[in-house]
Amino acid sequence: MIGEEDQIFKFLIKKQSRAMNGKIENEFSFRSDATFVLEDHSPADVARAVIQSGCQKEPFYVFDMDEAHRRIQRFKRIMPRVKIFYAMKANDSDLMLKLAIASGVGFDCASPGEIYKLRRLNVDPLSIIYAMPSKTPEQMIYARDTGVLHTTFDNLFELTKIKEHWPNARLLIRIRVDGKSLYNLGAKFGCDYETEAVHLLEEAAALNLQVVGVAFHVGSGCSSIDSHEKGLRYAKTLFDHEARAGRKMKIVDIGGGFISDRTDRIDQMACKINTALDRYFPDEDVAVIAEPGRYICESSTTLYCSINNIRRVTKGSDIVTMIYMNDGLFGTLRYNEPWHTVKRFRPRTNEETDEKVILWGPSCDSTDRVMQNVAIHLPVCTPSDWLVFSTQGAYSFGFAAPFSCLPVPRTRSVVSPQLWNILKRFAVFKPSDFLVDPDIATPLPSTMPKLIQTETIVTTLNHRL
Repeated sequence: MIGEEDQIFKFLIKKQSRAMNGKIENEFSFRSDATFVLEDHSPADVARAVIQSGCQKEPFYVFDMDEAHRRIQRFKRIMPRVKIFYAMKANDSDLMLKLAIASGVGFDCASPGEIYKLRRLNVDPLSIIYAMPSKTPEQMIYARDTGVLHTTFDNLFELTKIKEHWPNARLLIRIRVDGKSLYNLGAKFGCDYETEAVHLLEEAAALNLQVVGVAFHVGSGCSSIDSHEKGLRYAKTLFDHEARAGRKMKIVDIGGGFISDRTDRIDQMACKINTALDRYFPDEDVAVIAEPGRYICESSTTLYCSINNIRRVTKGSDIVTMIYMNDGLFGTLRYNEPWHTVKRFRPRTNEETDEKVILWGPSCDSTDRVMQNVAIHLPVCTPSDWLVFSTQGAYSFGFAAPFSCLPVPRTRSVVSPQLWNILKRFAVFKPSDFLVDPDIATPLPSTMPKLIQTETIVTTLNHRL
């Protein structure tokens, strides 16, 4: 019979296998959001065909499933001891989640809504860590009743709430580890490992709560390659404290922060992490997990944005071209990272020179300016041109707002036959999720709202009168 602890740590120690657990289907019917299986075409070929067809008027995304899959496999390869718990806040689209499930990873959730999305896809709650240090009692109860067992804390008030509402939770104490990051999460979460952590561990023991590990996050978009090593050194200190007190911890959660603009930086981080694990946690019984989000999904998605209008205005001594696009700050272009770029879709000719441009989104709000913190220069554009924003797979959809009822661009998902032959065997995918031998120039469904017929309006008004 499997013991309780074995059940609890099932999600950590199970191998991230690729065992085929689904049924192969031979009939694949068309669905407007079905993933195109590309035999002889690239994702860029699909975008080019859609745009050049002349039928696509609205901006759209292309999601390359193979690129996200490559990122997952590469992470596993360069840090073989570290188990991936995908931070779904970066991109929680159903297709991205299904790909992660088929890849055998766990999940980092930060809200009951995220837990719900995973449970609807039949994800084992033991494969979820609720990695949010500050939770309401209602959120704790939801996670508890759903079957999630692992969560984080960084203060005494959180411990007292857990004692009352989720006493069987398996806890990870979150410590602050600062690095050179775009977004410093240590300003909001994480206790000081020297002045606060030991006291919190003793308080948890006094409350008879089980602290099973240490968690930290070096900040989103971390560029310092030694930050994770520092966190592991801090974690080792706390593991030793608990061991001296007769309490054994089993998990180290090294969080996320793996910058995604190029691969050499994560190679350097991986080398540091692997060396630190050998030094501080040589015991293979200690489970090591990470919460990559941006690194996995960002490079997989490209936005192709249509231009609506162009104005040329004089600002001081400069003539500036203002481009009005059909996606913007209140859509999926709210934030831009230092490595994000924009280019004109139409190839540059040898005779063309760049001009200074300002990019405006489609809303009536004067703050709806895209990439305001960047000096943008593009070849001369016309209203019939398209702009290309690469590496847009992380946080773009999650931050989109419903302001002014503006729509979010549709996504065309594509996959290679090689990856499709693997994924279609997993039960999480339906036959209708894929379209074999597609017409790659097929436009995406329009986001325009449905028309309300005049007769219907008149009838309703007459009825009310």
